[in-house]
Order: sequence, then structure tokens, then C-alpha cells
Amino acid sequence: MNRFTAIFAIAIFATANAGVANAASGAFSRIESPVLVELAQAKKDETVKQKVKRIWREWTGYKFSVGCPALLPLTRTTCTTTGKNREEARAKCQSSNPFCLVQDASK
Repeated sequence: MNRFTAIFAIAIFATANAGVANAASGAFSRIESPVLVELAQAKKDETVKQKVKRIWREWTGYKFSVGCPALLPLTRTTCTTTGKNREEARAKCQSSNPFCLVQDASK
């Protein structure tokens, strides 16, 4: 069970218990509980330096398709990196994605 599922389950459990406690007193109505749940974090703003670096890597870098795990790829992502040649760039992608299959990206 991941962290978000656990937080969600606790929030549901707390709300359900509040309704049951209120039902025992005779009037069943929903009680607003002060449980705060943050399911997704806001994306941090990119600095100008990071944006220039990302755009430069997309223009000049090599793109690879990464499937994890290597034997039966369940997830697919792309890896864009730079290097002296394609093989060096592929090695960088492979080192940042261990146990994954790294192939040339289809255009």
C-alpha cells in the first residue's frame, strides 16, 4: 500500500467514524472533520536556467524509449540525454534506468 492510498483510507475511516458517532446520538448527519489530505503536490516552477537546459537537451540530445522491467515492459517512458555519440548517450540512459530496456525512440 503506498503512502497516498494509506492517507486516503485514513481520511475515509475518520469520516465514516464521525458519521457513526453522530448516528448513535440520534440524528445522522455528516460531520465536517478537520482532516486535511493533500493527494498531489504542486509542481515547482522551473527556473530559467533549468528551462534553457531542458530545451537545449531536447534539441541536441538523443532520445531513447525506456521500458521497465526489461523482460516484460509494463511502463514506457522516454529518456533524452546528451553525449559524444549515440552509444555514450545510451549508456547514460541505461545507468539512470537500471533493469530497464533502453531502445532508440521511434519518431
